[in-house]
Amino acid sequence: MSELTTEILREIAPQGVAGLLPAAVQIGDRAGVILREVDADLVELYHAGQITPVVLQELEFEPVTDPAARAEALHEAVEALAICRRVALEKHAEQHQAHQGQLGAIRQYAVNRHEDGDICREGLEDFLAAFDFEPYITRVRVDYTISGSYEVEGHDAAFVEEDAQGYVQPNLSSLDDVVDESSTFEVTCVDVTEL
Repeated sequence: MSELTTEILREIAPQGVAGLLPAAVQIGDRAGVILREVDADLVELYHAGQITPVVLQELEFEPVTDPAARAEALHEAVEALAICRRVALEKHAEQHQAHQGQLGAIRQYAVNRHEDGDICREGLEDFLAAFDFEPYITRVRVDYTISGSYEVEGHDAAFVEEDAQGYVQPNLSSLDDVVDESSTFEVTCVDVTEL
């Protein structure tokens, strides 16, 4: 591979530049690295601790031919890119979190307007679906008391009481939209009397 020079960079076809980059270059008294071609007239340059776009026609440099100096320039550029990447990832995470918070606030605003009677249920559901929000699901807890009695033949009171404790339970299968595993109950046999 030939050394990258100012003349080669300006004369080479745009698709050929990528094969020569990244390239360590000397600009003034400091080494730098041409990182990538941004477009036909613009390259991205790491130099003097900064990463900047530079117009090709304005870029004057000499190739870095010493292997140790080239390695040092590339090492410094990689460190700078790693720092930029970390900062960008942190900024992206902050923006993502802020965006999620804003989306949550928008959803909650619509839900509050529905609960205040300003938006009908169908309108709320259409809005939430249109923007891929979690659906609005209301949950209601029902506390209930059931009392009753039944008679058993052929067993003593102790057996019948133990049987009742293990198997008497409410049947919720005919109720609509009961949340799975949300039913809790306690069976207390108030009176088990032999007749």
